[in-house]
Formats: sequence, structure tokens, C-alpha cells
Amino acid sequence: MRRLTLFCIPLVLAWSEMLPAQAARDSSAAGQRPTPLCYRARPKPACSAFILTNFGGYVVTGDFPVGVVVDWGWMANVSTRDAIGTSVFASFDPSPLRFRLGPAVRYRRWLPPSGSFEVAVGAPLVGPLGSTNDDVRGAVFGLVKWSPNEWFAVAARPELVHRPVFFCGGPTNTCTSEVQWRGRVPLGVEFGWVPGLALTVGGGVALLALASLFRFE
Repeated sequence: MRRLTLFCIPLVLAWSEMLPAQAARDSSAAGQRPTPLCYRARPKPACSAFILTNFGGYVVTGDFPVGVVVDWGWMANVSTRDAIGTSVFASFDPSPLRFRLGPAVRYRRWLPPSGSFEVAVGAPLVGPLGSTNDDVRGAVFGLVKWSPNEWFAVAARPELVHRPVFFCGGPTNTCTSEVQWRGRVPLGVEFGWVPGLALTVGGGVALLALASLFRFE
């Protein structure tokens, strides 16, 4: 009996030391509540949701080699590794003037320690100024993006556009039109967080300044 008592005493002491430690860990985990909405994008448990303020420059095919995309939205962390959300994108090709605006749905996979991989798909609702609805009717825009951190990313934005093509000639020199699908894959970089916000504001100011300049000339 004495041997059994001597054997049990260390076990009881060890158990009594483990209980407060486990309680402290449980209390700490319970007290770690994620921020409801973050501007600096981070996964759970740091953030429940976060805001997107993306600004990108892309090399594209066509009459002008550079295009600009502004993509702002909101995403919710549904787990420690996954986030889903929506955004509104605006793409602008300066020459010839092409402007498109529409919604998109997004999925992000967090990659430790601070990176992410993201895909999105959207459809434009507003097309180029002065154009018909054929330019955006049935069009689809995508996004494939890799980010090493919260403010910089390398991305591709494939698009499929339903656009009328005009043909002129023949004996009577008449012109006809035919609606065709046109696809392209712009490649570029995007900036988020504070840099994305600053570039969006700066780009908007520059665009207004250029519009005023051409207006008064």
C-alpha cells in the first residue's frame, strides 16, 4: 500500500500542474478574437474579412500596349487558408478608348508565410464609351494572381469579348458587320493595400487632369 501511495503522489502532482497550464492555453485561445474587418489583408485568426484596393498595369495586345485595371472589393476568410468574396473591376485601354466596368467573384488561397494565390471571374456591364452592347454582351473576364505579400502581385487577366467586326469592299464597296469572339491574355503586375489605394487616387487625378486639358484645348 505504501508503494502504491508513493507511486501515485508524483502522478497527482504532475496532473495538478497540467490543469492550470491547459486552462491558461484555453483562455488565451478563447480571448484571441479576429478583427472583424481589416484593411491589411491577412488570414484567420488575424482577420475575419478584409478590403481590396487593387491597381494594376498590364501589357495587352491591340493598338495600345499598356492597360490599367482598378479592382476594389471585399473578401471573407472562411477558414485559416481560404477566402471568398466579390469585387468591382474597371479596365481602361487609353488608345483607342476602351472602358469596361463590372462585378467579379473571387477565391483566395493563403500561402504561408505571407503569400496567396487568387482566381476570379467576372462579366462587364458597361462597355466602351459610345459603343453598342455587342462589346460587352456575353463577355467574360478572368484573373489568375500570385502574391508574395499583401501589396504586390504578378497576374494574368484573360478575357473573351463578343465584338462586331466590319468588312468593306466588293464591287459595290459596301460594308457589312459580323459579331465574333475575341480572346486575349493581358499580363502584368498589381498593387494592393496602401500602394493600390495611392495609385488609384493618383491615376484618377491624372485622368481628370488630362480630361480637363483636352476639354479646354
